[in-house]
Amino acid sequence: MSKDKPLLVKGCPLCEIFLNPKENIKTKLYWPESIDEITSETEVVILNCLTCRIPMVVYRDHIDNITREAWGRVLWRTRKVLGKDVSLRCKPRRIFDHYHCHLK
Repeated sequence: MSKDKPLLVKGCPLCEIFLNPKENIKTKLYWPESIDEITSETEVVILNCLTCRIPMVVYRDHIDNITREAWGRVLWRTRKVLGKDVSLRCKPRRIFDHYHCHLK
């Protein structure tokens, strides 16, 4: 996550999850456990993808790649929530400019 203000873009379906979660989360939410827990400090959200209905991890900033340290936090959080044997596919199919991963 940016050290300053997170970079969020209106109109990006993944940014909209963070900008207005109550209106834009329409599938099962895994992390945080409640929409009300999504704050300006939330680095990732784990929820079911609207398209394929499998869990995905969405990184907060509107960037197409993350640092190695951020990747470690993403993987740690995902495995803590969904199980230690979880693996992720981080090659986008539809949204190319906002970092996110789907479970394999």
